Amino acid sequence: MKKIYLLSWILACSAGCERVSEYAGALPELQLVLYSFIQPDSMVRVEARMTRHFSDPSGKLPEDLSGEVHVNGQLAGALRPSPGLAPDRHEAAVFPSPGDRVRVVARAAGLREASAEVTLPLEGATIRVDTTLVGPADKLERARYAIHVDDDGRERRYYRLVIETETETVVDGVSLGVGSGNVTYDFNPENDPLLVGGNSTWLHEEIVPNRYHVFTNEGFGAGGYTLRVSAATRNSTRMEYEIGGQRVVQRDIVRQRVRLARIDEATYLHLKSIMLFEMDEGIMEPVQVYTNVRDGVGVVGYAWFSTVTFEMPEVLQGPIFY
Repeated sequence: MKKIYLLSWILACSAGCERVSEYAGALPELQLVLYSFIQPDSMVRVEARMTRHFSDPSGKLPEDLSGEVHVNGQLAGALRPSPGLAPDRHEAAVFPSPGDRVRVVARAAGLREASAEVTLPLEGATIRVDTTLVGPADKLERARYAIHVDDDGRERRYYRLVIETETETVVDGVSLGVGSGNVTYDFNPENDPLLVGGNSTWLHEEIVPNRYHVFTNEGFGAGGYTLRVSAATRNSTRMEYEIGGQRVVQRDIVRQRVRLARIDEATYLHLKSIMLFEMDEGIMEPVQVYTNVRDGVGVVGYAWFSTVTFEMPEVLQGPIFY
């Protein structure tokens, strides 16, 4: 019983010592956050947000946002809200060409004007893809890809690998669209030294998961390099059934797209710094997320995709009668 009284007294004293103090530090200046990954011959799109302080988790959007896009030093178009998309999405009717120098400028009420510039490359990545399907004929398990990148390594280049999986439903030849939520970006890097964190040149000595699958061409030979990865998949299906005596054919088409993006150094460094930041366990030096936005944060870069699409083999299910 004495132990219980002693514990109660200690807890009461501890509670009585609690003090609440006002935060005395200066709040950081709010800034615009810009994200734009420009592709040649495609409309320029920009996500514009605001930084926020830990005391205000609301994540307010900037008010009265305006801005423009300049190409090779000339005004090319104004930023407008993207119709039908999220309120932070904006676009300009500007379609830059390979080799163009693109500058994005944005401003909002009460915030500094933010800007960033990127020069598009003259060419994207050149890839060849071979595939092997693994599993029984009626149910695939994985697709293994050998992705050869034609790059002799003489000029430093940066890349990001993406594999997308989607399912499209087609009934009597009419597409009902891609299934909601069926697009995924997961794949297994199969211990490829350029894609696995801790074993690659992408982060050198840091042991950090390379979840954005970015890498450089450092170490490529004259013949290029072949990435070897795999992704979970399944067969496309075909069903034939009758409704009210009428025959209906439904196809669920499964596709995988192997996409290698040539990215710029700023995008590479930004994604690398984000991954380091996400690994912060509170006992390491603070990680500064890389930005190339002047008087703001975020990144304006380019992503030039080379894509090879595979349609998974089709198996027959049914017939089904209603």
